[in-house]
Amino acid sequence: MGGRWYDVFWGTTLRTTTRVHRLLDKASRGRLGRHFPGGQQVVWITTLGCKSGEWRRTPLLAVREDGDPGKPWLVTGSNAGQATVPGWVFNARAHQAGTVEVGGVTHAARFVEAEGAERDRLYAQLVRMWSSYAMYERHAGRPIPVFRVIPVDSISGEAP
Repeated sequence: MGGRWYDVFWGTTLRTTTRVHRLLDKASRGRLGRHFPGGQQVVWITTLGCKSGEWRRTPLLAVREDGDPGKPWLVTGSNAGQATVPGWVFNARAHQAGTVEVGGVTHAARFVEAEGAERDRLYAQLVRMWSSYAMYERHAGRPIPVFRVIPVDSISGEAP
């Protein structure tokens, strides 16, 4: 299980990376930052804040379930292996409807959390895409949630 220094280091790294990613996305109007260094897909999910009631847009690494382009995206609330669960997870649990943006195209989406053996199978797929997820799981000291992001249809606009 990770300790305080692990959380401080990875929390700072994750917040900095996310801020840079948001700035890059804004400055390039979404043309840059569609993939993480190493080629992993970045998707932007928009969730309705369970406390604030405001729409929150979050960049996440994602992989298609079973590598099949016709299946949902998989994302995880690893928070870089920190003990705290990322805010978007609470939002997705409270409000399953939101959006997913991939490659500049936005779709209405549903967020469905996987549980039990199914969650373990899907998390293994995420580990194959980004090996650091294995380390995150060892250090988190909590179950790391996995969500299917299921596109519903194409829409336009910033948020549903």
